[in-house]
Amino acid sequence: MSAYNQEFNKDNTILRYLVVGMLAELSKKVYYYNQVDEDTLKKIEVPFFYSISGNERFLLDNFMFDAEKAGKAIGDYEVVPRGIIQMNSMSINSDEQTNKFTRAEFVREWDGVLKTFSLMTNFLPVTIGFGVTIICSNNLEMLKVTEAIMSKLYKGTLFNVDLGMFRVNASMSVPEDFSQDRLFEWGLNDKKEFQVTFDMELRSFMPVFESGILLPEIDYITQEAIRLNPDAIGVGQLRCDDNGNMGIYFGGVFQTFKFTDTNLKVAPFESLLSNQGYNTTTNKEVGGPYDEREIDTSLPPTETDASKVYRNANGDEG
Repeated sequence: MSAYNQEFNKDNTILRYLVVGMLAELSKKVYYYNQVDEDTLKKIEVPFFYSISGNERFLLDNFMFDAEKAGKAIGDYEVVPRGIIQMNSMSINSDEQTNKFTRAEFVREWDGVLKTFSLMTNFLPVTIGFGVTIICSNNLEMLKVTEAIMSKLYKGTLFNVDLGMFRVNASMSVPEDFSQDRLFEWGLNDKKEFQVTFDMELRSFMPVFESGILLPEIDYITQEAIRLNPDAIGVGQLRCDDNGNMGIYFGGVFQTFKFTDTNLKVAPFESLLSNQGYNTTTNKEVGGPYDEREIDTSLPPTETDASKVYRNANGDEG
């Protein structure tokens, strides 16, 4: 199976999609130039990483013991300059919400077949706050990085985020204030680091599906719907079947409409209310017999070639 179709735990978190989309937008976006010699400029890119470090035990297990076991050298090989972002806050902008639920369509693949599904979706406007720290090696580098951020990121940057089934708009913005930390005194064992710190906001939408269905549940119920009805035609919608079982079903909502037809003379004759009187059904003037019919909009079954030969449907008429 192709690695593109494999599913992992990280593939069913919408907030992670938003963070990864922001990191992808920041990738190779902030850079500056160093004058190597009189006629040569060298482009220096600032990579951005998400802060996932934990306690000291985590650092020892992942960067010391595992490195020794793999025969790797132990040391600090982090690139300078580099940017580190960390999520600090998240809020829902309820005053910016318009329609609470809208019809959203998405496509899922199962055994090489693409199927379209439709769900009522509430796109919640969210604001995620990040703290950004850019590590520099000297004072001049810190000034160049600050200048590049102002040129490339201020005031806002628009981009799209792929949530695995559809895309949403997003924007990130930087403030007017930047903090620059410079070390004027240090010892022999201190790292000579200069830091540029600032806050950044990510504004986007988080889809909330009807009945509180989560993203991994959508993958499961869509695969079950295709497995049970692989030849289904139309758009799959979330609704109940005849027995009240909730699931995704294809075709029209009113695919089969059953009705009965009786003579108009059996209607109430004294008032619009049925309990005020009615014509007796044994009267000879009631009319014809009781009639029951149905209208079925489902596709008719396809007749096989063997059946047509058996009833001589391919023969000449007359």
